[in-house]
Amino acid sequence: MKQGASFLKTANWAHKPHLRQFQKVQIARQEYFKQHNMILGFKISETTHIYNSVVNTLKTAGFRIVGPNSSKWNVMWTGQTKPEHLKEATKYQKMNHFPQSFQVGRKDLMWKNISRMRKIFTEFNFCPKTYLFPDDYRKFCMDREAENYRHMYIMKPSASSCGRGIKVVGQKQEVKRKPGYIVSQYVSNPHLIHGFKYDLRIYALVTSFDPLKVYLFREGLVRFATQKYTNSQ
Repeated sequence: MKQGASFLKTANWAHKPHLRQFQKVQIARQEYFKQHNMILGFKISETTHIYNSVVNTLKTAGFRIVGPNSSKWNVMWTGQTKPEHLKEATKYQKMNHFPQSFQVGRKDLMWKNISRMRKIFTEFNFCPKTYLFPDDYRKFCMDREAENYRHMYIMKPSASSCGRGIKVVGQKQEVKRKPGYIVSQYVSNPHLIHGFKYDLRIYALVTSFDPLKVYLFREGLVRFATQKYTNSQ
């Protein structure tokens, strides 16, 4: 550890970088801002859920929250960047989303974009057969009958998260024409670790699209199922 770096402390695990003690950094920053009459503000749009992790991180960095109608902000946390926000923003104001980022954030729009790319690049053929309800409901029923009902499917709301509304449909189970749902053929032979299904959460930060700049966080999250996988119904 470097001498004088009082805001660092030794990590709890070997071969890991030192940890930053944000409390000491926060005190130093707040004192600096006070001496130079500087104020850093952030606001959260009224249509966005307030996450404690976001609020605490910004406060620790020396920001203070301002009202939703205030124009004195440096960071805006919003669910979707609106054109009026971009027109009014100054060079020292940043938002947490790029315009049209929901094109890859919403399941239905992401599938439409993947479908377009599949017609050009074979690298996009990794996704299972997918249908958007209600428009593709008739095609779904016809394909299902032609395949003799041998596949299972998974239904998800097009604009939801955190596992809400997800349903696995059996081979001969009735499927209703639900608007706002995306239905994909269930992957019956997934990759397993010791018989358990798992998924990976990798965190990336995109700061620019032209040129493309992506920062990948070194650590991720692996989630395992609590029971061994079987495709029997």
